[in-house]
Amino acid sequence: PCFDGKHSMIVGGSFMSTGDEASVFARFHFRPHFLQHSGFRLVASEEDAPATQLFPGSFSGQAAARDEAEEVDLSSSSEDNVYESDDLLAMYLGLHFPLSGSKENVNPIMQHEHAPTHGLRFPQRVAELVRKLEPETTNNRALDVGCAVGGSSFELAKSFEHVEAFDFSSNFVEAAKRIQSGEELSFRIPVEGEISEEVSVVNEPGVDSEVMKRVNFFQGDACALSEYANTKEGFGTFDAVMLSNLLCRLPDPMAALNAMPKIVNKGGVVVMVTPFTWLE
Repeated sequence: PCFDGKHSMIVGGSFMSTGDEASVFARFHFRPHFLQHSGFRLVASEEDAPATQLFPGSFSGQAAARDEAEEVDLSSSSEDNVYESDDLLAMYLGLHFPLSGSKENVNPIMQHEHAPTHGLRFPQRVAELVRKLEPETTNNRALDVGCAVGGSSFELAKSFEHVEAFDFSSNFVEAAKRIQSGEELSFRIPVEGEISEEVSVVNEPGVDSEVMKRVNFFQGDACALSEYANTKEGFGTFDAVMLSNLLCRLPDPMAALNAMPKIVNKGGVVVMVTPFTWLE
């Protein structure tokens, strides 16, 4: 069963081995996604292992998997938007809708004593911070810049009569609109290594059809905020503007920041949250 294309090999035992497994001649097969091996360093040979696989497995050897990955990298354009991929879409759906999986009994984080559950609902917590800052009410409108798949936008819509929300990724915006329309959207949550479970999107309490219809989603560019303020019909001004995990992803951050005086009402608030992982 160890020659199924899914196992890696410890050559020469390991620091925790005893008996025969402590020998320099030991060969110990293991599945890389097993959690007890999460601290091991995996080494891939330049050549395929000199072994006959009894079953095809999920890939035909580590070297082949590496070569396949290199071919994909070479064939991909440097200008491709990584945020249009289905993998990133699933990741952001999990971030924005942490209750997803409750129907299927799949937890958003693997349960253990020190699970970082405090990190859940990040988009909603940023939107709640906007509300707690109590912006002065001029037109009761909010703007979610870089809204991704819309979890933060729906949270803003609980407190504001209208929310404009846009993202550079058409894939994200399309997903947000599908959720807004009431369509049941499914995605996969990783549970262990490459193993995943399919779950359905579940909204936060209080986010119903009446709340969701207050949001206008569209594809846009945060660097073009000044242009939208001057020319985009219906864009207008806002009592609150939210930029979450966005500023350090922009090719021209100052273009977004310089637009704030044009679009924020007097007494309004701007909330910017960023990990400062600048892309160059």
